[in-house]
Order: sequence, then structure tokens, then C-alpha cells
Amino acid sequence: MPELPEVETVVRDLRAALRGKKIKEMVFFSPHLERRQPASAPAPDRYRGKKIEEIRRRGKMIIFEIEGGLGLLVHLKMTGQLILCSPARPSDKHTHARMSFYGIRKELRFRDVRKFGFLTCLNLCDISQKVDSSLGPEPLAMNFSDFRKRLLVYGKKKIKSWLLEQKIIAGIGNIYSDEILFRAGLRPERMAGSLDKTEARRLWNSMRFILKKAISLRGSSVSDYVDATGETGRFQLEHRVYGKEGEVCRRCRQSVIERKKIGGRSSYFCPACQK
Repeated sequence: MPELPEVETVVRDLRAALRGKKIKEMVFFSPHLERRQPASAPAPDRYRGKKIEEIRRRGKMIIFEIEGGLGLLVHLKMTGQLILCSPARPSDKHTHARMSFYGIRKELRFRDVRKFGFLTCLNLCDISQKVDSSLGPEPLAMNFSDFRKRLLVYGKKKIKSWLLEQKIIAGIGNIYSDEILFRAGLRPERMAGSLDKTEARRLWNSMRFILKKAISLRGSSVSDYVDATGETGRFQLEHRVYGKEGEVCRRCRQSVIERKKIGGRSSYFCPACQK
């Protein structure tokens, strides 16, 4: 599933290309997208001629702020993609929606092989209510004091699960939780409340470093993720533990990477480097 760095990359691409553009047409091709629209959802026709005022990320979700109080809420889930391309480019059966614009010779396509993702028409006020009630703070916006307070408040959670819980902290998933914990030298099964101040700061610094570097390298392409132009990211080349079970640790050069289930999720770690 695309996580914060991947979604942020897509958002930056789309913002650069589409902010200020007016929507010519929005079309749903797949019945499953239409069925998932809430009863109060604005009809796609209402978006015609409206300007895209902003595109931003919240957690792993993408929010389009559109003229007249309209919005779109997008979650890519496991295999979703938002791709800007030429209208002449052939589309396949996994393309479920299309948006065209005035003044730009490209269209935006929502593609999703597994159909777990969603593109929902909502009023902006409804998006704010939905997002704010389900997500914790953004990891790159938190200062150390707030970060440590959350470690203590939710101290009975294992630190791997703490990083994955979107109501505690938004945007981190399986890939980056493992890489963050490895850089911080912390075992994934440690309890969040057991970290002393030095360990907590190490985790906070690691989180910020890993997420910023992953954004700079345009995310990790380990499955279906591509950016808004269809290109893969490069941070997968920097992975130290994720998906590397049985490989020799690149830091200590002695232990091999192990995998352990924590809260139903696979966690990769080095038993020598992470205490």
C-alpha cells in the first residue's frame, strides 16, 4: 500500500500540473465506484467548469479542494494509481475513472487492479470531518514533545503497532515502520511506553529522516506504486530490512534479517542492531 512518501510524491506531481486548472469532465467507468459514493455525494456533473484550488495529502489520503466547496477524497489502498497521461494513451479494464481539464492536453486516470481504493465525491466540509475524526497528527509536523506524549499515552502498544495506528500518527505503514525502527535501533516488539527520553528522541529523529529521504527519492516501488507520470520511485534501493528476511544485515555484517508477526503484520528487523 502506498504510504506517506508515495502519496506525497503523487500529490506534489498533481499539484504542479493541475492546481488552478478547470475541470472539463469527470467520468466513472466502473459500477463499483458509483456504488461506493455516499447518498449525499455531489454528482460528477457538478464538477464541470470548477477550478481545482488545491491538492493536498492527509495521512495516506489525497484531497482535492475544488471551487464552490466541492472536494474529492482519494485513497489508493493496495494497487490504486492516479496517472496523468495523454487521452490518446489506451486505457485498460483497471481504469475506473477519468478527469479531463481545460488548458492542458492530459487527463487524470484512476486505476486500481484490486478495487480496494476509492475516489469519493464529497463536499469539502464533509471531507474535513471524515479525515479529522479518523487520523492522528502528521509525523513530519509533530514536535518531539508531542511525539513523546503520544508514546506515553498509547504506551501499552508495541512500537511497531504504534507506528502503524493511523489514529495515533498518520501516514506510516509497514515499509517505513520497519525502516524507521531499524535506523533507531529499536526492536518492533518493544512497548511504546518503555522507551526512555533518549530512545524516544532517536525514534523521532529516525522517523523524520526516513520519511524525508523517501520523499526525496519519490517513494518505494515494491509492488504497484508509480508516481503521477507512471514512473517508479527509488527508495526501495535504500531499504535495509523491509522484505530482506534471511539476508545479512548491511550495518553489522553479522546477523541476518529476521521476520516476525506483530499485530498480524510482518516485521523485518536485525536482532543484533535493534535492541
